[in-house]
This record gives sequence, structure tokens and C-alpha cells, in this order.
Amino acid sequence: MRTPLLPLQQLLDSLQHPPQTNDPDAYEIASFMHRQSLAAIEDITIAFEECLAAGVSEPTIRKYVSICQEKITALCNDVPFNWLEVETAAPVAYDEWRYLCNDLCHQLEDLILYLMFTYASYYNKMAITPNVYRELMRQRIAPGLSVIRNWFGETDESCRELQQMILGLYDAFDPQTPNRMNYYQLDFLRELQQALLKYWAKEDNTLDHGSLQQLLFTLNYNSTDYYHYCTSYISQQLMELPDAHTQLDLLSFIHKTLCQLPVKTGLAYSQDAPSIISLLKEWLQVESKHLQVKLKRSSSGNVKRFKSLPENFKLQTSLTLPELAALFRILKEAGIVENRNMQDVFRVISLCFSIQKQESFEGNLFQSHYYHISPETYKKMEDLAHSLVRKTFQLRKE
Repeated sequence: MRTPLLPLQQLLDSLQHPPQTNDPDAYEIASFMHRQSLAAIEDITIAFEECLAAGVSEPTIRKYVSICQEKITALCNDVPFNWLEVETAAPVAYDEWRYLCNDLCHQLEDLILYLMFTYASYYNKMAITPNVYRELMRQRIAPGLSVIRNWFGETDESCRELQQMILGLYDAFDPQTPNRMNYYQLDFLRELQQALLKYWAKEDNTLDHGSLQQLLFTLNYNSTDYYHYCTSYISQQLMELPDAHTQLDLLSFIHKTLCQLPVKTGLAYSQDAPSIISLLKEWLQVESKHLQVKLKRSSSGNVKRFKSLPENFKLQTSLTLPELAALFRILKEAGIVENRNMQDVFRVISLCFSIQKQESFEGNLFQSHYYHISPETYKKMEDLAHSLVRKTFQLRKE
């Protein structure tokens, strides 16, 4: 029975003397190196399979995988960068020695992936990824990244800071900067790009702040920078609210929204950190307790708080709760309602408006209908808009 360590050493030896750019025998050297390296890579995989078939102990397999990972990572990090360069539009001769070197880089990546997935329980995915694997992934992502950069450049300023934070992640792929990314972080970036391009494919090609945040929550972007961004953003919203009651309402609404998000399991930017949602939930609970204590102190004087208008003082409407929520969403999008924070508007609406008598006006349900309008409600609002146009025309004639 063979062990993987002997062919591993053969692989290392075969790459000790790579061809030089001006060497007249560069192709012959590259061809010999290519044949020797591919044979060694194949022998490594065969040796692993023979070890498994022979019943080699788990600690020994773990040791073999660890040694292979360490040696192959060091080998990939010493590969000349021009072996990995993307070929230009100029004609390329397939007998060019760099073509063989580039193919060898792809074979090394396949070996890395073989160890990574076949022996996933032994492979250290938290370790820094080899340069070959990182650079080849960067080249695959690069075309989509250019689309994302152009798209972000055309959107409004409402989530510019968040967009720059995302683009900063991809800038870590810059070959000129030191790379510290591990497998999980690269996998996160690939998933993030796929999700962003799906949004881009939609009809309006826009991405507002809320959907961008929700996307990062769903993919579990649990970096320290994003955690501080989210807490600062929520704190700014709290400062704009008039009292502790509405501040608690906002925190409660955010907490419920986080609980309803479909988080993609097994994916995270940082595997050794808690999920971004659990971190934010903990922060929300601390803030809520602080506000509750503050509210309890302020109400100790037994001051009766104004909760709602009497029913006969409210504006009576013939709208349902989803229709009233859709109406104010349309007014907000049209710029008629200019409040920056809609929590104030939600509170005023629940105080001053009545809906069809068979329905109860629940503030949290109103917010849900505001952010998620059903197709049926859209149709009713279109009919209402046509009715308003006709009535305006009639009044003008009168």
C-alpha cells in the first residue's frame, strides 16, 4: 500500500525548476514538468483511495490530509503569477509553454478541491486559501463583478455606504494586495455575487437599502464591520423618534423581521463568529431593556398617556387595512409623504384612521402590509387611481 506522501514529494520536486521566460528550452522544460506533475497528482489521489480501502486509521488519514494541505498551499503560493494571468484577445498558440503552466495551475486547484470535499472533515477550511485557488476564483467572478460595479454606480445614494462595503469585500481579490481570505469567505463572496446578479436581472435593475440588508442577513454576512454598520444605522433611526414608545415599537418590528428571514444554512463570512442575526438580536434585547427601564421611570408619575383618538374623531375610510397600507406606501414612493422615518407615520395612522368596520387596526399588521403588498391589493389600488382621475376630471368640469 502506498501513502500520499511519496507522490506528494514527487510533485514538489517536479516544480523545483520551472521554465524561465527567455529560456530557449522553456517548452521542453514545461512539458516535462507538466507530465511529471500530473502523474504525481494522480498518484496522490490513488494513494488516498488505497489508504481508505486498506482501512488506515482516521488519525493517520487526518495527518496525511494536513500534510498535503500544508505542502500544496506553500507550493501554490510560490507559483509564478504569470502562469495565472488571464489570456488576452490575441491569438494563443497551444504549444506555448505558458499554456502548459496554466493548465498545471488548474490541476493543482482540482487537487485542492479533491482534498477539500472528499476529506472535508479533515481539511482545514479556516486556513488561508492557496493563491492558485484564490486567483482562479477571482478570474471566474471578475465578469460578474464588473456588472455589479456598474450597477451600483447607477443606483441612488440611499444605500451608497452599504454598497461600498460590499465592493470592499471584492477588492480583497486584488492580486496586488495581501490576501487573508479562507475558503468560507471566498464561498460567501461567490454566493453573494450570484444573489446580487439575480436582483440585477429583475425588471427595474434596482436594489434598495432594505433588500440589500436583507440579502446580507440571509447570506449571514457576520463581519464586525457589518455588525457595527447595522447597530449604528438602527441607533440613528432611534434618535429620530419622538419617544421611548415608538423606539420600542421600532426595535420590536426589527426583531420580528429578523426572526422571519430565511437564513441560508451552512454559509457565513466568518465561521468562528456567531450569526449576524443572533448578534443583532442580542443587541436589540439590550437596547429594549434600556428603553423599558427609561420608560418605567418616566411613567412613575402616573401621567396618563394619550393612546388613541375616540372612534368618532378618527377619519373614517372605506379601505381595508392592506389597501390603506398600500395607499401610504404609494404616497411615500411618490414623494407626497416626506417623513424620513416611517415609524412616525405608522403611529399617526393607527391613531387617526379607521378602516372597514369588520377589521381591527393592528399596527404591526399594518407595517407588514406596507412592506409586502399583495398582487390583489396592487390591482385594487390601480382601480382606485383610475377612479380618482375620473373624479378629478368631473370636478374640473363642474
